[in-house]
Amino acid sequence: MAKRKPELAGLLGPLETDVMETVWQLGETTVRDVHAQLAQRRDLAYTTIMTTMTRLAAKGLLDRDTTGLAHRYRPTVSRDQYAQSTVASVVDWLVDSFPEPAMSYFVDVIDDGSDPEMLRALRTRIDRLRTGER
Repeated sequence: MAKRKPELAGLLGPLETDVMETVWQLGETTVRDVHAQLAQRRDLAYTTIMTTMTRLAAKGLLDRDTTGLAHRYRPTVSRDQYAQSTVASVVDWLVDSFPEPAMSYFVDVIDDGSDPEMLRALRTRIDRLRTGER
């Protein structure tokens, strides 16, 4: 299991999410392009988008090319990679912070009656872990 983090790392706020979704859609892009896309739905200042993209670059989610007149940004991870990382971070945090309720919830979801084989597989995995098998 991955090393658990004490807080929820890697989660984005609503504006950061909108910016990342736009960058994933556009690919390599500029602040102006992202602003133009988002301005169709939200009233946002250009400088707000610029600051947000700078912060996303500082977080390692965007790569910034400063060689041209307009800085160009590209995502460093795919949308799917980000989603997997975020889910892992949230689940690790939940299991670390609230082990019994989190595990009970997972078992309830698995044991919804639709797939008895899934519950058997979970029991088998737990038994292997108890005996030190991997």
